[in-house]
Amino acid sequence: MPDLFRIELLPARHGDCLLLEYGDAARPHRLLIDGGPLGAYGALSARLAALPADQRELDLLVITHVDGDHIEGCLKLLNHRELATFRDIWFNGWPHVAQELKEPPVNAGYATGARPTAGSGQRSPMQGTEISVRIDGRSWNAAFDGAPVFVPAAGPLPVRELPGGLRLTLLSPTLDKLVKLRGAWSRALERAEVDPENEAALRARLDGRSAYRASGTRLRPTPEQMVSSVEMALGPMDNAAANGSSIALVAEYQGRRIALLGDAHAPTLTATLRRLAAERREPRLRLDAIKMAHHGSAANLSEDLLGQVDCRTWLVSTDGSLFNHPDDEAMHTLVRQVPGARLLFNYRSPRTAVWEEPALRAAHGHEAFYPGATGAGIALDLMSGTPA
Repeated sequence: MPDLFRIELLPARHGDCLLLEYGDAARPHRLLIDGGPLGAYGALSARLAALPADQRELDLLVITHVDGDHIEGCLKLLNHRELATFRDIWFNGWPHVAQELKEPPVNAGYATGARPTAGSGQRSPMQGTEISVRIDGRSWNAAFDGAPVFVPAAGPLPVRELPGGLRLTLLSPTLDKLVKLRGAWSRALERAEVDPENEAALRARLDGRSAYRASGTRLRPTPEQMVSSVEMALGPMDNAAANGSSIALVAEYQGRRIALLGDAHAPTLTATLRRLAAERREPRLRLDAIKMAHHGSAANLSEDLLGQVDCRTWLVSTDGSLFNHPDDEAMHTLVRQVPGARLLFNYRSPRTAVWEEPALRAAHGHEAFYPGATGAGIALDLMSGTPA
């Protein structure tokens, strides 16, 4: 039986909940990236409950950052060991960002095994938010010896290999983004008048999502603008501290690669994608698929970022509620800059359905794919490139 390498975008409403499977199709390895908002937990729990009972130990849970549309489902899932357990959890919680943060020495070998020594594994006395309480006692950032997960400013990008041969290369966050998150996190606690040593209050606070997440509605372009080849402006660039702290990575198996970008900032991704292309000696980094940053936000995409990658297949995780993602400007820029782009959406919604209209497809030459059933999410076979 051929090897499996498959990404599934669960129906996570306005958030992210991604299941990556690889290896023997009869008994694949799995990792989960984010859990979506609380309202989407039913889809996540049903998907995990459908797994054979002896296949519910997943190799990794990545909680990309503290925003509710990524973390709330994880908060509930971690109370249900009957659905899933994890060999390791990657998450930069308060115990990590509250400590002194330093770049590792350039020759520390951070990419290949050695870890930064400053503050490795330390726990701040300010025991953080509820997710920290729920993760504590489990394997937490073990691949980094308990230290914060971040990309050093110099040297090779950090690489970790999971059981079964999946290679993960870190793209975000950088150390300065974690420092910025620490300040925003501290200010949010102060504004809420929460004693950082009061565990009950921190549990109630959860992840402070309203303090960290940007909001606002963009006016929708006219149909003429959508069809036009004239550039529609992106930006202004996202500067939210929580989004900048997102764990983003490239997952690679049997020569296939997918970039999973969380809500990471475009300038950070542009720089690290350029570094990775140079490491691989490629003029532009070849990728088989990219999960767009921040649900297709125009504030998390740039033409410079697009110029660093060679990729036709782009995935968008959102139902378009709350924040009106994906932004038309982002999708318009993408289909103009990427000939024959393939767009995969885990919802057919008023925000996404426009991209299957014949006039738009004729103007830009892209393809659009949607779930076969309402609310079913969408998957991509990375070995064959076939959406499902």
